Amino acid sequence: MPKNPTSDQPDRRIYRGLTLTRGSLPTPEDQQQHLSRMPPPPPWRTFGLSVEQWREKAKSQNTQDIVRKINPKALGFVPSPQAVELVNAALCLRRPLLMEGNPGSGKTSLAYAVAAELGLPGPYRWSIVSRTTLKDGLYAYDAIGRLQEVSLLRQQVGNTERIKEPDIGNYLRLRPMGMAFHQSQPGRPAVLLIDEIDKSDIDMPNDLLHIFEEGFFEIPELSRLNRDFQKVLPYRSHSNDSDEKISVDKGLIQCQEFPLVLMTSNEAREFPPAFLRRCLRLSLKQPDTEEGFYKILENRFDATHLKQLDEPARKLIKEFLARIKARDTKLATDQLLNAIYLLLQGDDLTEETRKEVLNTIFKSL
Repeated sequence: MPKNPTSDQPDRRIYRGLTLTRGSLPTPEDQQQHLSRMPPPPPWRTFGLSVEQWREKAKSQNTQDIVRKINPKALGFVPSPQAVELVNAALCLRRPLLMEGNPGSGKTSLAYAVAAELGLPGPYRWSIVSRTTLKDGLYAYDAIGRLQEVSLLRQQVGNTERIKEPDIGNYLRLRPMGMAFHQSQPGRPAVLLIDEIDKSDIDMPNDLLHIFEEGFFEIPELSRLNRDFQKVLPYRSHSNDSDEKISVDKGLIQCQEFPLVLMTSNEAREFPPAFLRRCLRLSLKQPDTEEGFYKILENRFDATHLKQLDEPARKLIKEFLARIKARDTKLATDQLLNAIYLLLQGDDLTEETRKEVLNTIFKSL
């Protein structure tokens, strides 16, 4: 894995951990230059391609394929050196990255920042709840909707006439993991964000193990049709995403490049050893100093406006840190950001008459 650059060495990292703003996004050429530093996958993580085939396909990638969408969640995020190192390790080793930490420590923002800096597809976000199953992340089939269309067609032509059944692809849509597998190409993985995996049922980590190791899954509704190709609907992570259908070969979704899988956990449970062995683990923590939080504010807010309110802003930071240390409470960085935003709108929460509002904003999680 590329090391951090020194004064006499060029930066050979894939992901550098840039703090992004709308005016300082890397160019497609710069993104492609850093993506080209991805080494071939380890021999046990090739997913159907030889190293030579992977190299050939990776070389065919060009800057026209770079994704230029930017999500506001990616802006102003300041990753830790450890986060940068482990994202690069995950990209090189083709292993999932399990991000652990309290709410508000930046786990979700990291996924958006990586995708934006490198111009990768995604992140395709899969939010986990206790009822979630593996299939929920792979694809969805609206069988009832298809039956209703068949019923309507029969009413229009009569029960005695033969009707053409509606295209099954109109009722099959890939879900986040299925889309990430499909969109990942050699040298350009898609980003998959599996959010709050610690909320899943006890079997979910083991279910994920199989698909992480095999790199493919079957859609039985398509496999039984015995066709080479069938077009299905894509997963849409944003309202302006294309709804253009994508081709599925023989009912199989096979990744040729393992996606960059980032899983978040609020440390609400333990995971099986077999699952943890296949993951890289990153513990994300909030800053514990005034200057650490002030650096975050400088990247989130207009620097000139923030400087004008430097004293009350620092007073809020000190109050935020004092509550964490004195009361042993859990507070998230975005609670501080909310207080600073109100301060910048003219609401001085440091005044005694505004203490009740500040107590509500800084309420322990």
